Amino acid sequence: MRTGLAMQISRFTAIFVGVITLALMAGAVAEAVIPTPERTLQAIAGVNRASGRTQALQLDMTLRVGDAPPIASGELISHPSGLARLEIRGYDGRVDRYLLSGDELTGTMNGRPLTRPGPLLQPIFLLQPGSGSTLRTALEVFGVRTSSIGLAPCGEADCFVIGDPRLEAPLPPKFFSPVDPELEDLGLDTTESGANYASPESGPELVGPIMQGGRLARIWVDTEDLQVQRIDRADGVVVIFGPIINFERVKVPSWIEIRDPSEPFPMRFAVDRAVQMNAPPGAFDRSWLTPPMPIPDDAPR
Repeated sequence: MRTGLAMQISRFTAIFVGVITLALMAGAVAEAVIPTPERTLQAIAGVNRASGRTQALQLDMTLRVGDAPPIASGELISHPSGLARLEIRGYDGRVDRYLLSGDELTGTMNGRPLTRPGPLLQPIFLLQPGSGSTLRTALEVFGVRTSSIGLAPCGEADCFVIGDPRLEAPLPPKFFSPVDPELEDLGLDTTESGANYASPESGPELVGPIMQGGRLARIWVDTEDLQVQRIDRADGVVVIFGPIINFERVKVPSWIEIRDPSEPFPMRFAVDRAVQMNAPPGAFDRSWLTPPMPIPDDAPR
């Protein structure tokens, strides 16, 4: 009996040492390829400057829902200070206006206030700060933990993920097989604590760790070009950005897709035009939400 117990202890010790060794190796590798959050934020800000996005931008867009034909045109004005406004003109005559100041969203439909504005206006200005410190402040307004950085797959690329402590070194998500007989026999849990992976049905761009029992605000940045690929909001809304395209001196995503967990289909804005502009603070005044001329009562709703 003692011999069997000694063998079991010896076996456990060997496996435990192996686990620790592999974890330390993984940590060393991760630390070698993942920069610090501070350096990453500074590098992202540099890309924003090189992309011509650090002043106010106007984006002319076309909106579609799911695979349906386009239903509206949109004009977005976004300022790197954390201000944005969006006007959506439906092809049926309906006019929606949204105003975003920091994380405060207000909106109107045909000039009438919306009690719960939809998620169509997202913080595109997070792609605009020209310094690491300004970017950090902007992200923290939306609850992103800027002291945390990790690595995760995003479609066919790899992304730095800022704001999710669970993705930090040392142990990559699938370092061990989900069911390891050697460890299972000893009653050890070999699955990653508190995480799983999105199913293939969620789309390749959404493959990556997600939270169980809660959501985290975080931002995904391509490790190659440091362009923002995705923003996860704490309320569950996910914003995905298409490939970068050039409009003269401005580089912006070719499309912006919004996935709201309460809606059955994604909403996608195709970017038709982008220009730099001068947008004074008055352009984002609340009075803009209400058109100067009242919209007729028989206007589509």
